[in-house]
Parts: sequence; C-alpha cells; structure tokens
Amino acid sequence: MNTPTNHPESVPTVSRRRFLQRVAGASTVFAVPNIMTGPLFGAAAPSNRVTVGQIGCGNIGSNYHIPIISQMADVRIIAVADAYKSRREAAAAKLNTQYGDGTVKAYADFREILARPDVDAVIIGAHDHWHTPMSIAAAKAGKDVYCQKPLALDFSLTGILRKAVKDNKRIFQFGTQYRSQGPNGRYRRMVQLVRNGYIGKLERIDLWCRDVSFNEGSYHVKPFGSTTEAPVPPDLDFDAWMGPSEMVPYTVDRATEWGGYHCPETSLGFLAGCGIHELGLAQWANKADHTSPIRYAGTGVVPTEGIFRTLAQWDVTCDYANGVKLRFMDSRTAKEAVAAKLPRAWEHGDGVIFHGSEGWISDAMGFCASNQTLWKAEFKPTDEQLMISPEHNRNFIDCVKSRQETICPVEMGIRCDTICHLSNIAARTGRAIEWNPEQEAIVGDADAAKMLTRPSRQKWRVW
Repeated sequence: MNTPTNHPESVPTVSRRRFLQRVAGASTVFAVPNIMTGPLFGAAAPSNRVTVGQIGCGNIGSNYHIPIISQMADVRIIAVADAYKSRREAAAAKLNTQYGDGTVKAYADFREILARPDVDAVIIGAHDHWHTPMSIAAAKAGKDVYCQKPLALDFSLTGILRKAVKDNKRIFQFGTQYRSQGPNGRYRRMVQLVRNGYIGKLERIDLWCRDVSFNEGSYHVKPFGSTTEAPVPPDLDFDAWMGPSEMVPYTVDRATEWGGYHCPETSLGFLAGCGIHELGLAQWANKADHTSPIRYAGTGVVPTEGIFRTLAQWDVTCDYANGVKLRFMDSRTAKEAVAAKLPRAWEHGDGVIFHGSEGWISDAMGFCASNQTLWKAEFKPTDEQLMISPEHNRNFIDCVKSRQETICPVEMGIRCDTICHLSNIAARTGRAIEWNPEQEAIVGDADAAKMLTRPSRQKWRVW
C-alpha cells in the first residue's frame, strides 16, 4: 500500500448539492413540469397514488429526492426517517406544509416505515454503509426500492439483496442518474453511438472521478477530518447512524456529509460514490450489465492522517473477458494521463472516454469527440435503440406502477459495484486480482477475498 508524502494538490470545490443540480439539469426532459398538469383524478387520484417513505433526509434526500418526488401528483411521501432528529422533523414539517398537516410522519427508526402497510415504496438516501442493509430489509418487507449509490460496503450482501428483490418480486432502482436523461440526453446518445459502432470497435475505456481531496475545503479539520473524539450532538442517534458498521468514536467530521462518504468504516470513498456514475455508462456502452471485468491490477494512495482514509489516488486497469480494457483513475491521475487528448482546459471531476478503432467520444469537457459531428449523427432504423428514461425518480415511480424493470435494475447495480470493490482491493494491495463473474468470487487470493466482507454489529443486522 502506497502512502502520500505530502498533501494532494488543491482542486476546486464543487458541493454535492451543486453536483446533483448539474445531474438534474442535464436532462432534456425534466419530470417536474410535466407532472403537475391536470386534475387529481384517474392515475393521479388518491386511490392510485404511490405512497413513499423517504429514508435519509440529509443532502441527497432533502435536496434531490424530496423536491422532485413531492411535486409528482401521483405520489405522496407519507413518512420520513433520519438519525438526526432535526433533519427528519424539518423534512416532515416542510412536506406537511405542502400536503396538509398530519400527512407525513417522522421516524427515528426506519424500520417503523417498513412496518407500515400503507407504504408502497421507499427511497434510501442514508449513507453508503446503510444502502444494502436497508434495501434488503425493505424488499423483504414488500416495499419497492430506490437505493442511492454506491450499493454495498460489505459485498457479500449483494447476493442477499438480489435474492430478496427477486423472491419478493420487488421493483429496484439503482441511483445512477446518468441513464435518465430524456430522449435527447447526451449520456444516452454517447452510449448508443458506442454500442452501434459509430467509433468503430470498442477497444478501451478511460474513466476517472473525484477523490477524498476534492472537497477538502469543506472539512472541519484539514486535510482529512478530525480524529479527536467529541460530544455527540443532542439531536443525533449516533448508534443508529453507524448502524451495522463497527462503532468508532464520534468526531466533528464523522457523521457529516463528507464523513459518510470518506470514512472507511462507512464507505469505499468517491471511487464508488462518484465513480459509479461513469462506471454505469462504461458497463452500458460495453453491453456488460450482466457481468464485470475479470482482472484488476494497479496502485493506490491512502491518506496517512485524519479519519478520511479512503483512496486519495488510484490507477487500476480492469480487463473484460471480451478484450476491452478499462482504466479506472482518480481525477488528478487522469489529468496526467488523458487531459492532453481533450480539446478544452482540464476540469477536475468525473469523466469517461470511449476509444474505438475509428475514433473516440467522451462526456468530459462539455461532451467532446474525435469528430464532433457524431453528436448530430442520425441513427439508422437498424441501429440498437436504448431505453429512454426522462428522469430517474419518475422512472422508478412509473415502474412501481407498471411492474416493469427500471433503467438501473439490481443486477446492473451489483455488477457496477463489483468494479468499485475489486479496484479498491487491487489499489490497496498492489496485487493483480482475478475475478470469476459467474461465481462472483476472487480467484486464488484468500486474503484479498476477505476484503470483500465487513464485520457487522448484531444489533443492526436487519437483513
């Protein structure tokens, strides 16, 4: 395992709120304006509404899911839960102002939402380590599930999730919104161009995302979070916030937006939290939603100070069985590796470049390509056409009603998550990791295989 000799270079700070706004804004068709027209009868009548429980009322819940879903005439959020009393009560109060007093109830324990027979579906926007446990519990309780990304901290739970969704005939949406960008969305167009051979035969993929240093300016204690134990805020149930993860001391940087994303006790870091958006595109373009690369090799750098000990840098090559090579990097490594190829000044963030035998195409730097006319190419009637989803929350609700598969079903989520876990292991160990995608097992490295699982506290084993 490599360790940094000095602090990473400073990079511009982009808040998660701004990132979510950017994702929503990229849609050519956005759900909210289209769903508030017409009277409340027919599909929008109270008897036909989908009732939703929002689990997690922090940044993702309050600034993304709730504002969008609460504007849908055929949906009612009737319950919210959060380990922070102030957050859940604020979310409930705001919704009750909109819907009418008494419509929405706030809960300290999400399991009380799952126990309600009048809740049809749940949105899981708690922190990373809770995603899969809550999803399993919800599916077993008969609820349809929209689960935010990334999927699992303990990879062994993904098989249990798959089975719970299948056995209970649940609808599952994985929260990688890049696939929901409307009929003219450029992410979808890029992938459709690749799948239909407009850049020739796909040969390799360069992919990168931000890392633990990206929002360093937002941390209470720099560079990587306070290690000093501090009193738990009176409105926080820290035991519930940590949930199945092993208990650690509370510090001012731990049970925060960034602590939830970067502490190794609760997350794989932005390698999974942000990288999975671009990995979802890579898998889609490579027609690999049912599988994942079979070999991973590379290097990584882990901070030596603070509590944010997820990867600060990594460079991992992932080999698919079909011969395509995926190079997965942090943004600063990618700057050195791919920036010279792009037509505009480098912007730290997330991106992917698909390299074909006859050209390349990328979502970076405002969407660019070796031939910019590709963005205006007209698809032939014989070309493969990809599923259209105008907005991710809307796609989930529509599938709850129709019982059709979402644009990001559970299998897609598991296979993307696999790449994050195995890249993390390869970067941390410096060893080549062989993977059997059919058996979903590391081959010939027992020590590496142990890194796929995590110990859990019995009190919160909700699966």
